[in-house]
Amino acid sequence: MVFTITGAFFLVELLGGWWSGSLALIADAMHLGVDLISLGLTLFAAVISRRPPDARRTFGYKRLEVLAALGNGVALWIATGVILREAYARLEFPMPVAAPAMLAIACVGLVCNSASGAILYSSSQKNINMRGAFLHVMSDALGSLGAIAAAIIIMRTRWYQADAIASAVICMGIILTSFWLLRDSIHILLEGAPAHLDLEEIRAALAGLSGVKEVHDLHLWSLTQGSESMSGHLVVEPGRDFGEVLKEGTALLKEKFGLSHVTLQIEK
Repeated sequence: MVFTITGAFFLVELLGGWWSGSLALIADAMHLGVDLISLGLTLFAAVISRRPPDARRTFGYKRLEVLAALGNGVALWIATGVILREAYARLEFPMPVAAPAMLAIACVGLVCNSASGAILYSSSQKNINMRGAFLHVMSDALGSLGAIAAAIIIMRTRWYQADAIASAVICMGIILTSFWLLRDSIHILLEGAPAHLDLEEIRAALAGLSGVKEVHDLHLWSLTQGSESMSGHLVVEPGRDFGEVLKEGTALLKEKFGLSHVTLQIEK
């Protein structure tokens, strides 16, 4: 749904920016073009990631979602660099802009982007791939707001540099929002511990089990956002039933920390 909405408005905004002479609209249309590629990548990753594990990919294909999110972040920064370069040129050599047409198209864009954001919001809280798509459409909404502000200023003052300044402000917003996406994607690819889980708290909880003398070699990572795994070694007192300790440990990790994919090694 979001891909269709974005594709339709991309054509409208590109033609409208060319007709009105607005860099802010053209900049936002270029950003929408990147979004179309990124949304296609997001959709592809979401479909492929559902494939079950096989002999070559024993963890399955969930990491594709993280790679798609990383690709989305990089694409946003590339598009931003192109737009900033053009905005700088427009500041030195401002060009006339058809502000009423620019205002009308930007208002339609804000409605379309807001609708897309509403569609993606709930999924973006649980899935980093969907978060990348959500940030794309929200940065588009920011672009529409910037174009609206620039159009109003131009209509009232004839100060055409407002178009270039709005484009630069849009770019700064895109950089800020995409930074978090890049950071989280790289963190997952580096097998970093999920932010909502405390490794030392998990270690203390396991050490508190009856008969456990030591906990070591704890590893905590994510295949993708919302798919966490853990492994660790428990040193158990002589005479304690290993099977019972294993059962209690896995139950504790699932009930208290939401960890269901766990590998515990029991040692004497």
